[in-house]
Amino acid sequence: MKHAAIVLLLLVGCRAPEPKPAQSSSAGAPAKQTIPPPSAADAQRIVAASAEFSDYEFTNASVTLPMKAPLPPYLAGEAKQLAAAGWLNVGAGLSPPHIALAPKAKGDKRFLIRPNGYVDIVPLASKELTGVTSVTPNSDGTVSADMTWKWIPNEVGGAFTHGPLHDRYAAPQKATARLMWDGRAWTVLRITPR
Repeated sequence: MKHAAIVLLLLVGCRAPEPKPAQSSSAGAPAKQTIPPPSAADAQRIVAASAEFSDYEFTNASVTLPMKAPLPPYLAGEAKQLAAAGWLNVGAGLSPPHIALAPKAKGDKRFLIRPNGYVDIVPLASKELTGVTSVTPNSDGTVSADMTWKWIPNEVGGAFTHGPLHDRYAAPQKATARLMWDGRAWTVLRITPR
């Protein structure tokens, strides 16, 4: 009998608490917590600090060149511009004709020579977020932040004074960041061009 009383007390003491009734709105439906969208300034800070912005279009901050002749015509301009800036030696003066790293590029970690005879030059530029032009709530609870950004060429990327790489780095860029509330803060879900 004594043991039965102890077991009964333990069961009563360990019982789960009663659930609290849900808060309801005036219409009787549960109130939904709404998170206000971030301001344009907050969205800019969130996007600029995100890994998604760092990764966005990162392959456009590089160029790959074959080190052996013949050099494809669409890459000849890039190779000549790098040579003019002192990063590469290019041309028929080399035996056999090929591309070689100039002395200032040999110790530079941005010039990666692959075993297959190509050189990857990365990075040529970094990104800078210049502004968030609008913040729009979406029906799924996410927020779209339209933004502008630009490439900032480094000293290697600055060698491109004309052609496709120069044009890419000179043009203003536009994208849209999709932000979501993760329960504590707004975070970047993805970035898409616009």
